[in-house]
Amino acid sequence: MKRTWTTVAIKGMALVALSLSLGLVMKAQAVTDSVAINKLLAEVKVHSLEADEDADTLHSWARSGQISQQTHGRKLSEIKQHVNDLIRDTNKMSSMRAEGSAWQQEAIDRIKPLLQEVADHLTATIEHLNANQRGVKMPPYRDYASANYDFVHKCHQLIADLADYSAAKAKADVLEKSLSLPASGKEGE
Repeated sequence: MKRTWTTVAIKGMALVALSLSLGLVMKAQAVTDSVAINKLLAEVKVHSLEADEDADTLHSWARSGQISQQTHGRKLSEIKQHVNDLIRDTNKMSSMRAEGSAWQQEAIDRIKPLLQEVADHLTATIEHLNANQRGVKMPPYRDYASANYDFVHKCHQLIADLADYSAAKAKADVLEKSLSLPASGKEGE
């Protein structure tokens, strides 16, 4: 009898654990997009565009060799401020990661390491310029400025694509609700 009671208790606990885990999985699948994360993603897109435009300007100046070292330094400071804004907003998104849908969580996970690379390369560019006065006319600085632009531009493209997807998905969700269509991906249920 003890053996039967133990078996029943173990099976009961297993059933409860399975029910709880299925409930958590179903709850995780039902999570809708976080409006707050979408809003921050739109802000991140603006900061990344500003950084992209400034990095493009710096890259152009580096190729021409006609702009002073001080002006390059100021432009690098502007880019650094945009990158700091990007990092701040991305950190806010990261703190809300659990509230986001699966694609939003993946977006945050993809943006963070790329921003770190941008920040690291920007720091190296600034350090190179500071260590090499009159270095803006030298090929190594031009290479730094060019690579800096490439990093910032690729980061901006990713962020812009994610923000555009977010906006399009939000519009589709509103339209889906207004037309009383079955939720996307649930048609076969």
